[in-house]
Amino acid sequence: MKIKLLSTIIAGVILAGCGSDNNNDVTVPKTKNTQVQAYDGAINGMVATYTCGEETGTTKTKTDGKGHVTVSSNAFADTPDQCSVVLSVPKGGKAVDMSNGKDMSNVIYSIPEGLLVAGQKVAATPFTTLIAKTITSTDDSDVTTAMNAVFTELGLDSKLTEDEKLGLLTDPDATLKTLSADVMQEVAATTMVLSDVLVAQKDSTDIKLEDIAIVTTTIAKDLVEKNPDFPTQTGSEEPIYVDLTDELADENTFKEAVSGKVPTDIAEATKPENIVVGEVLDPTDPPIDPNPGTGEGTGGTGGDDGDNPNG
Repeated sequence: MKIKLLSTIIAGVILAGCGSDNNNDVTVPKTKNTQVQAYDGAINGMVATYTCGEETGTTKTKTDGKGHVTVSSNAFADTPDQCSVVLSVPKGGKAVDMSNGKDMSNVIYSIPEGLLVAGQKVAATPFTTLIAKTITSTDDSDVTTAMNAVFTELGLDSKLTEDEKLGLLTDPDATLKTLSADVMQEVAATTMVLSDVLVAQKDSTDIKLEDIAIVTTTIAKDLVEKNPDFPTQTGSEEPIYVDLTDELADENTFKEAVSGKVPTDIAEATKPENIVVGEVLDPTDPPIDPNPGTGEGTGGTGGDDGDNPNG
């Protein structure tokens, strides 16, 4: 009886082992991950909502100290040309520009369908947003035409190579470092002002690309002329910035800027004595914790970790 019992136990162990081997042979497909960056310097605290045909999703995590957030989607990884992306701040949340500490809580950046290419980096910037806005306002689905129109109207077309334009739309941080000092300065000032214009006029559906470009270039030129070391303070290494969203939301102020004149209140804001002096923040310790449910970073600016970026 003991021998029979022992034989039964051994057989059971062997069968259990075989069962384990079979389970190990089952391969569960892994979902592919893609990094998306929010950039005007790197922006911390935004979520990404992607749409690929009928598939849509919003990241539970937020952009980190380098402006990156991960989208988990095979469709987004394999066929990004068929996808669009919106970077936004959850309702009640906060976002900050890590390069200077500017509050970016009202910013919404987008990337239109057709602009992304498999194997290239992904960045949502004021430039990609204006391209998306241009396509929407003209009912023109030709992304290349819209992209060329944006860089031309902003006066950057002849100053940038095709690779540099593409770089500003996909890997802006690395691309800015390759530009000559004067072109980098113009691009940086244009990016900062354009971001404010887009926030101030985000509810305007009939605004023209030409008007946005005139306002942006007029104010950016004024900003650099008064602060020749921009984006740092004249005579120091401290970063400086302007936040003109309130001024540009005023209809009369915006119309004055469209005429090519720097409005009085904006002219005051760009003076060296009135310019905002910020600080470069530590990307390893961002003020808004990118992970939900873990509290906020040492900056303590807070945020809602809901899945819906706008509600």
